[in-house]
Amino acid sequence: MADLGDITGLRFNSSTSYVVVDEIGRGGMGIVFLAEKHSEGVVDTVALKTIRTLSPQQLDKLKKEANIATCLRHENIVKTYGLECIPFSELPPEFLAEVDKVRYGSERKEQVARIVPGQLARTRQLMRANQAARDDRKLYMMVMDYVEGTDLGALHRAHVKRQIIMPCMIAAFIVSRVARALAYAHQFIVHRDISPENVLINTQGVVKLSDFGIAVTDPSTSKVVAGKYTYMAPEQLRAEVVDARCDIYALGLVLYELVTGIGPHRLPPELTGDALDRRLNAFLSMQIPAPIDVRPDVPKILSDIINKMLVADRNSRYPRALDLANHLEQKYLYASGFGPTNNALAAYWEVFQGDFQNPTNDQLKQLGFLKDADHAFVLKRSVTAKDYTQLGLDWIARLRGQ
Repeated sequence: MADLGDITGLRFNSSTSYVVVDEIGRGGMGIVFLAEKHSEGVVDTVALKTIRTLSPQQLDKLKKEANIATCLRHENIVKTYGLECIPFSELPPEFLAEVDKVRYGSERKEQVARIVPGQLARTRQLMRANQAARDDRKLYMMVMDYVEGTDLGALHRAHVKRQIIMPCMIAAFIVSRVARALAYAHQFIVHRDISPENVLINTQGVVKLSDFGIAVTDPSTSKVVAGKYTYMAPEQLRAEVVDARCDIYALGLVLYELVTGIGPHRLPPELTGDALDRRLNAFLSMQIPAPIDVRPDVPKILSDIINKMLVADRNSRYPRALDLANHLEQKYLYASGFGPTNNALAAYWEVFQGDFQNPTNDQLKQLGFLKDADHAFVLKRSVTAKDYTQLGLDWIARLRGQ
């Protein structure tokens, strides 16, 4: 072996630039862009999530969490590479206008024009033309892997648009992968923002948890209400100290919505002020019906698992995401042997995109666990009134009338 000498502390200078290609999403914490990363003639595709200027305390916290996020290496977690920072004075005004439209700390979204591809390439010219507009604010961007595929929220909405919901086995498999991701991540961090939009599914059927932007490494020090109201645990809504069990509750709400078609905490986007406060208080006293009592086609064991995820008293929930993952896999997904895999999820997505018309033999082989007692494939579940119990219909009416 060659003697490399003492290379401890060796540093390299590199030249890296990013060119925005398109906007791929936005939410309460920022806009996510698809970008090309150029480094010494090598081009890669990454996702850039924008985070606006922070106070010194917030910036220190962001850097601390980013250091943790870059160390998370798990099949079911989107890889984070670190932070990039650009002064506002070096950004095109139209780019900043889009960033300013985001209501940070809120889950509300606005329909806006897309960023023009290649806009960051004009940075220097616009900087010279707008010297008078210089300021000391900075835009931070989290650099992450670009996941080619879809997010769970978009996939669920696409089902509902066709008046169907996904098979329970498929929904439970997706959530089991998120539970595995959390079982690993909870060694270091609490996510606090579990939602369908933060669960990505790539074209190979690999589920990946994203967006650790408001995660906390030391939950005992955080009482800030953060995340999406629709998927918050009771202790989050009460601004109490949170721990890993708040992620389990949020994941329970996600699974409940997938298997019943009902979001127990769904909020109309126009709610604000006192009306919003009343709805949030109603969440705290709400007794969520068991999934099987809403839709009889939800298997009892899966319904029981979801119920345990959604216990209001966190001391009675699953204590760890690992316990949840084990129960989903051992008591439901693989209790009878053959069950879902990454390849099966990819096959299901392909069949869904083809509107369930003429699935191939290879696809059906991957989906053998979706056969009923008569060995017929049940690839989709309808959401008509006859699919719900009277309790379910009454509860849907109640939620709509709140």
